[in-house]
Amino acid sequence: MLTQLGERVFVVPGGVNVGVVRADNGRVLLIDTGINETNGKKVLKAIREERGGEVAAILTTHGHADHFGANAAVVKRTGARVYASSLDEAVLRYPLLQPSSLYGGADPLDALRTGFLLAHASPVDETVEPGPLAVEGVEIEVIRLAGHSMNQVGYLIDDVFFCADVVLPENVLAKYRIPYLFSVTDHLAALETAANVVCAVAVPGHGAIVESLGDLIALNRGLIEDVADRVVEFCAVESTAEVVLARLLRHFEAPVGDAPGFYLLQPTVYAFLSHLSRAGRITHAIRDGQSLWTAM
Repeated sequence: MLTQLGERVFVVPGGVNVGVVRADNGRVLLIDTGINETNGKKVLKAIREERGGEVAAILTTHGHADHFGANAAVVKRTGARVYASSLDEAVLRYPLLQPSSLYGGADPLDALRTGFLLAHASPVDETVEPGPLAVEGVEIEVIRLAGHSMNQVGYLIDDVFFCADVVLPENVLAKYRIPYLFSVTDHLAALETAANVVCAVAVPGHGAIVESLGDLIALNRGLIEDVADRVVEFCAVESTAEVVLARLLRHFEAPVGDAPGFYLLQPTVYAFLSHLSRAGRITHAIRDGQSLWTAM
């Protein structure tokens, strides 16, 4: 079912919120498509039954399988053109890059080759950069929100801000405890960027639609700062990243019991270590065949 947010802007709520925008020519733009073919069919059915028109373009927020997993199915049925940011577009074209990057750049475990982490390949017809963009006559502002992925972007259309995964809702944070991040440094900057976007409605990639992102930004920033402080605390004694990760999982009681959960958080710890090293709060050394981190 489509939920109307503006004169021509709608959303199909779900595990991933999919944006729907009516263009002047009666055609439709999507913002993300969801995790798999079932999601894509659901969105197309809602559009055709409730609004009419055909999908002309898909604006992808970032290269995580749960957001572009239905791209291939939608493109097959509609011929839609796909837009994505540089860097992230490589993952759309070559989805194995996502589980491989989580697994240290190596051939990933079969347990990491599931639909949650490995989507069907999506074409990319045009790459987008921050700034104005016109698609099918619709004026769009592309907003850089990198951090959760290498080059995540949001889209501001008619005062509706599709802000991807720059914030996660309270229930998701409560469930997973520590969110996956590619870059903590960039993510903190993205939270500041999102806080300064003027909009009437904000649509996070997951969770409820809100009029203001203020509370969610504060919640997400507070968690990031807490995790960073714990990393520094756990590096009071020279430690490997593996030891820091194990202590974080115990401290936050993170429910990690499978390979995807573990390998989403292992690189996240490295993102915190890079950020804290950059900030001068910890130092790094290679000694005795180990990569070691120590608080300043």
